[in-house]
Amino acid sequence: MAEKNETMASLAPREVIIARMFNAPREMVFDAFTQPEQLAKWFGPRIFTAIAEGEPRKGGSYRLTMVGTDQAPPEYKRPFPMKGEYIEFIRPEKFVRTADLSEHDDDWKNLLKSNISHYSGQDFLHSRLEVTFTEISKDKTKIEMRNIFDSDEVRDAYFKTGMKEGWAESLDKLEELLQ
Repeated sequence: MAEKNETMASLAPREVIIARMFNAPREMVFDAFTQPEQLAKWFGPRIFTAIAEGEPRKGGSYRLTMVGTDQAPPEYKRPFPMKGEYIEFIRPEKFVRTADLSEHDDDWKNLLKSNISHYSGQDFLHSRLEVTFTEISKDKTKIEMRNIFDSDEVRDAYFKTGMKEGWAESLDKLEELLQ
């Protein structure tokens, strides 16, 4: 079994940047990120299951919904839906998609809004995700995810509520799936 790769996170203006190395070919990693049947197997922390639908192509839509499992605390047993559109799709190099979390329930919205310092109407329900896939070698791929938000305050609110930890756990699941 290959050594587990670490998830790295950094902040830039309006962005959370997540990077990770995978011991798998670039095409395989790209497909795991974009094919709904594969995405459903690894997306979300371990206390969630995921339902994924979509058309992975430029202009195609997608929908991801996480729902807490029996191991999840009661407040996580509700659906956490996200939807959007692929605005760029270059297989196997990169995709860019919008993220719309407006269907999350009011408790989640209020929690996130309460974590935005100096809230003054920033859009915290919509963002953009840019993922690049760099081939390091035939069987090694580096991914870089740039989550782009409306403001630094919105970025910080997401980061404060466990964004790095959630992505790290999801990417651990992906690494297991790719082995």
